[in-house]
Amino acid sequence: MIRLKPKTAYFLAFTGIFAVLAGFVFWGCWSCNYAPVMPDHPIVWPPDYGVRLGRWLEEFLRTGRFEPLELFNLVGSPYWWQEFKYAFCLYLSGLGMAYFLRGRGLSRFAAYSGGLLLAFCGYWCTLYSAGHYGWFQWMAYGVFAFGLADRALADGRLHHWILLGAALAWGSMHQPDLWMLFTAFTFVYFVCRWFALGRKLDWRGWCAGALSFLLVGAPGFLHAGTNDVAGRDRQIEESGQDRWTFVTNWSMPPEDTLEFFVPRIHGDTSCQYTIYYARKAGQDTAPYTGRLGRPMMPDGREAPRGNYRQHSLYVGYVTCILAAIGAVLGRKRKTVVFFALSALVFWLFSMGRYCEAVYRLVYALPMGDYLRAPVKWHHLTEFCLVVLAAHGIDALAKKFNRAYLWLALLVLWGAADLVRVDAKYCAPVWLGRQKQVLAASPEGSSVPPFKPDKAALALGVISLFTSIGAIGYGAFSATRRRHS
Repeated sequence: MIRLKPKTAYFLAFTGIFAVLAGFVFWGCWSCNYAPVMPDHPIVWPPDYGVRLGRWLEEFLRTGRFEPLELFNLVGSPYWWQEFKYAFCLYLSGLGMAYFLRGRGLSRFAAYSGGLLLAFCGYWCTLYSAGHYGWFQWMAYGVFAFGLADRALADGRLHHWILLGAALAWGSMHQPDLWMLFTAFTFVYFVCRWFALGRKLDWRGWCAGALSFLLVGAPGFLHAGTNDVAGRDRQIEESGQDRWTFVTNWSMPPEDTLEFFVPRIHGDTSCQYTIYYARKAGQDTAPYTGRLGRPMMPDGREAPRGNYRQHSLYVGYVTCILAAIGAVLGRKRKTVVFFALSALVFWLFSMGRYCEAVYRLVYALPMGDYLRAPVKWHHLTEFCLVVLAAHGIDALAKKFNRAYLWLALLVLWGAADLVRVDAKYCAPVWLGRQKQVLAASPEGSSVPPFKPDKAALALGVISLFTSIGAIGYGAFSATRRRHS
């Protein structure tokens, strides 16, 4: 009989449980002929691989942006990967959370439990229904940055610094606003840990991390500075709204805080396509009736209707209870205090115009008037609550040393409860007719003319080779010293 090492057994258990739960989230869409409703993401592609490759190459020549998950665009049919790539990013974010929590000294059981709860957290997961794949690309790297920051400070090993810089840079490629929020949070956490550990300034590590960050991320930073910022200014101008109103249109109403704990209290989504096809597939997906996303009228008052929301805010009542336990039992730990205070601050920020006195501080920060949708801060709130929940699990496991089975069942119940809500946003659409139309249309066989940007391309080539070097160096570095 094969006996697995504990770290291997936990990893395989996490992977197996995640696969089953992800299968239920995207149930009905795994066939190559079906896809979820995703208004902001294509669900049909040109049938010719050469055309798809040409379009990807045109974008690379124009922007220079490349991160490892781009390989999904180069290997096989996109119909193989359309749901898998979202699920895979969620899986990586769960592994990233487990990696981070292990570095903070939590047991493998608590660390992987936290990873499972994060991966299926409501707002974290359900944005797949909007097709916000850029957010999922960020989470594949950004969560690991917290664990890499811990290890870089703790042992000073160069490959941790290099991978930290690379992970932060890869996460910047497609979701610059959320990347900016989480990167600032990572930096604050990093500085707090640095002072807590009392370490001297490691110039060698800082320089290696900064160089990796700049070389890998340069194409994304160039594109964000020349296109994303200008695009946001153009959006604001075309909206006819003042800047404050525009960037706070998706503020979380205070009453929606109850949805952290109580699922579906104001319904699910405002997307009529999602509601129609989800119900057709047997889900009881309901229209959202709350105020999130409600536009402002010219007289400065909220419109009585017309709001738009494509996601859940449900953190999970199990997660919230465990987070409260973690905050109480771990209140003497600096990490617990840090994440508890951070969760409170991010909750206030997510209310935007409904907590104007606080959000004006964010608005006044550099680039703060470009951060549309204050509700995005809820992603950080979820992250902090899951960290607290993992500390709660760890504290309970130590306090009741024979309660692992009951705790495991509780975590599985909490994850399954989250999946039950997440799945209501999966609205399977048959793609057969759309595929036929696209194949017969000129757009289905055309490639935009190549107009390479010399500066972006040069930075892109440097970024690509630096990425390969960072991954290779990180993967093959000596690992004699292990992190606790």
